[in-house]
Amino acid sequence: MKKILTLLAFAFLLQIPVKAQFVDYGFRLANGASYVADDLLTHTPILGFSIGGYVDYMFTEWKNPWAENIYLQTGLNITRRGTNFQQVFVNMLSIRQGFFHNWYAQIPVIAGFKYEIPQLPAGNYVNFFLGPTVSVGLLGQLLDRQVTPGMPQASNNYDTFVTGSKDDRSSFKNLRRFDVGLILGVGYQWHNFTFDLYMDHGFIALMKKEDVLAPFDQTQNQNNQNDNSQNNTKPKDRNAYTGTNNAFMLAVGYQLPINR
Repeated sequence: MKKILTLLAFAFLLQIPVKAQFVDYGFRLANGASYVADDLLTHTPILGFSIGGYVDYMFTEWKNPWAENIYLQTGLNITRRGTNFQQVFVNMLSIRQGFFHNWYAQIPVIAGFKYEIPQLPAGNYVNFFLGPTVSVGLLGQLLDRQVTPGMPQASNNYDTFVTGSKDDRSSFKNLRRFDVGLILGVGYQWHNFTFDLYMDHGFIALMKKEDVLAPFDQTQNQNNQNDNSQNNTKPKDRNAYTGTNNAFMLAVGYQLPINR
């Protein structure tokens, strides 16, 4: 589903004519819940943040009855993404916990549809928008701490802020710096003020680690082949850490027309 939404966004953008003109510019400030979706870790959100500026293009020369409603938007955002996480190892009586607090420079390319509400006075609009984003990590902080009272090994007892080095607590020494995602949202505009609610979903896993269960899958698959079992499936080359950036944001902004 995620790939389909991204492909649809790109396909829509490719259908728009090259000829366009700048019509508006503005800035927005957003806050919301940011978390990393991961199958192995229990996670809770941190406060996501975004500040940025943008410009709007409109396609007045496009021979389409909706030409005045469709726009393309791009700009630059500085965003904060991350999560709190926790992992409990019951058999070891051990607990692992920590957080990611990461800052990115994000470039979105958004296709939108703006519609003036006829039942209200002039200057009231609703809009829908979606499009891909590219993000580059700037700086960040990582806390990764595990305590195992019954096992004194350093691999089971560590703290990136106590036993670790400066690189151990630097996010982008341990996480991927680049991310590609999708923004999908709705908004309301009252004259020059804008209010947007949107989802920002990343597609690239923050880490790549070997899946410890992969050798067992390979062994089982080999046994099935030897036994000529019908339950003979090829083991997946999967990533043990599947976490991706996610955020639900509420934004407030101000927009001005560009004098032409």
